[in-house]
Amino acid sequence: MNTKRTTMLSLMFSCLLTALAGVPQGYYSTTRGLSGAQLKEAMRNVVGEAKVLSYGGGASSTWSGFYQTDRMENNQVRDRYSYEVFYFSSSASASSASAPSGMNIEHSFPKSWWGGNTNQAYKDLYNLMPCESKINSSKSNYAMGSVTSDTGGNGCTKVGVGNTSDGQTTRLWEPADEWKGDFARNYFYMVTVYSDLTWTSNGLDMLDNNTWPTLQTWAYKLLLKWSREDPVDEIEAERNEAVYRIQGNRNPYIDFPNLAEYVWGDSIGYAFPADGNAIDVVEHDVELLREPFLADLGVFSCVTRSGAPSDMWAASSSYGAVANAYSKGKTADDWLLSPPIDLAGMKNVRLSFEHAAGYHGSNDVRDMFELLVSTDCDGVPERANWEALDVEFPAAPVSGNFTKFLAVKDFDLTNYAGQTIRLAFRYRATESKCWAWEVKYLTLMATQDVTGILAPSVADVEMENATFYTLDGACLGQEKPTHRGIYIQRRGGRAIKVYVR
Repeated sequence: MNTKRTTMLSLMFSCLLTALAGVPQGYYSTTRGLSGAQLKEAMRNVVGEAKVLSYGGGASSTWSGFYQTDRMENNQVRDRYSYEVFYFSSSASASSASAPSGMNIEHSFPKSWWGGNTNQAYKDLYNLMPCESKINSSKSNYAMGSVTSDTGGNGCTKVGVGNTSDGQTTRLWEPADEWKGDFARNYFYMVTVYSDLTWTSNGLDMLDNNTWPTLQTWAYKLLLKWSREDPVDEIEAERNEAVYRIQGNRNPYIDFPNLAEYVWGDSIGYAFPADGNAIDVVEHDVELLREPFLADLGVFSCVTRSGAPSDMWAASSSYGAVANAYSKGKTADDWLLSPPIDLAGMKNVRLSFEHAAGYHGSNDVRDMFELLVSTDCDGVPERANWEALDVEFPAAPVSGNFTKFLAVKDFDLTNYAGQTIRLAFRYRATESKCWAWEVKYLTLMATQDVTGILAPSVADVEMENATFYTLDGACLGQEKPTHRGIYIQRRGGRAIKVYVR
């Protein structure tokens, strides 16, 4: 049974972690700084010309190429479509070889998709693989995708029906998990190099006749997923080098495992660093804090001025964090206090929340309510220095005893960037000024420069005091993410994009 070796490459953000052992200096230099359609076209110009072998068996043929690209140490043929075992003839060589009995040359991009012309795509070793004959016939010229009902597979490759775009069901084939990333990167290569071909037949189940994106949305999303889940390994990297020695061109999606992200994925709009060095510092929004206060006070705590715990602030499923001293002794000096918030490396820091007030009539609630920030609070408010934030407060009630909720949006805290702060909603009450304050939907956002710091994966980077975020900025805390994918890891004043596998 075919098994993948330990993975050696991982996805990164604006830097690329790859051996690039056989890549000539400057080979990809013209692709630097591009993304999306421009990057795809630039890659086509770099790798689009190949010195392909003659199709078939014999001298300088496809099978002599397979002898160099897909021969295992025991002379076995590496078959990515089947678990059957086949061997090259003992007389085969790098200059002349023929198909073992029971095997065919398989076009992973079927030749019927461009009308069967015996062009470069027909002979390109990045598109060709040795394949057991029966499964070659079963998979026919179907598109590659996720098979939901396997009726013609062989235990390695699935053949059956599955969904493509808009829930449409069609005939598909699906590679084994250990080869999904390999085939995904081959498909990325094919639609990059041969986007000038006119697609027809079953190819139109996953392709469109354009220069970008060429792959239909469902198709590139699935291939990106497979590429992330099955990163480049030693087998794939070695085959890339072997094909390069034969054809003189490379598969850039193997050389740069995150290249597809810059063409179709989450890095469109970012400058591709073709030499592995960060091009520009890229700004990334980070959610530092999110507390709706609807179920509990979250990471905030309620303390008195002396720092002793208090129950003056309590969570309400309708009104958020509520402080109302009327039924709690009427007098109060209680603080809804945040934990320390590290703003190292941050800029454009902004605070948003909603709040309402009640029972104050026409009085200005700012006489008793304050939103404060401190850079030296140790958890005891009276020992710290505080600055009042000039946020807008609710005015007089419009009906009944309470105001409507007032939204404070993106209040600027950038002056505190680079420091560690605490926020506090200070609630005071007296016998004559016993009013209510309600706060909900608090978020603290900032912008951070994410740079291309080399690090292979989340398993190999520093974990102490590290915080993880999703790509859209949601904070996941300090525990290593449990699901595969790409995350932002922040530690101190720097951030990197890491791949969890």
